[in-house]
Amino acid sequence: MAATLLIIEDNLDLLQLLRELLEGSYRVVTAVNGEQGTALARAERPDLVLVDVELPGMDGVEAALAIKAERAPEHVPVLVLTAHAAPGQEGRVRASGCCDDFLAKPAPLPEIRRRLEVLLASGAAAYDGGVRAPHDSARLSGSST
Repeated sequence: MAATLLIIEDNLDLLQLLRELLEGSYRVVTAVNGEQGTALARAERPDLVLVDVELPGMDGVEAALAIKAERAPEHVPVLVLTAHAAPGQEGRVRASGCCDDFLAKPAPLPEIRRRLEVLLASGAAAYDGGVRAPHDSARLSGSST
């Protein structure tokens, strides 16, 4: 059975594009705001979450934190995608503990797919008994430092 991917994105054009790109590889469920996303996460128990930071009402950081808290100690990998990658925003978002990876829009669609595949493959290994193991940032971000 295909992994379930929850996409939380308020830009309907991007939401549709992501759905079309990913539904051949994943069972895709979608939400257009944080409240709807957290409710869907409860009902669908996704294997992976792709969330925009800027959402109406509950923002993506709050939604991702709520999803992770409800599923703890089980690990749910989260990829944050945002159009508002202001200087320092990635650090603040990562420091919140809401995400496992971060991409600024516009991100190439093959890169989004690659990051999701890496997160899904490493999701089980990222946690050991509910205790977060250190991430290999270079592996996740694709850099080779």
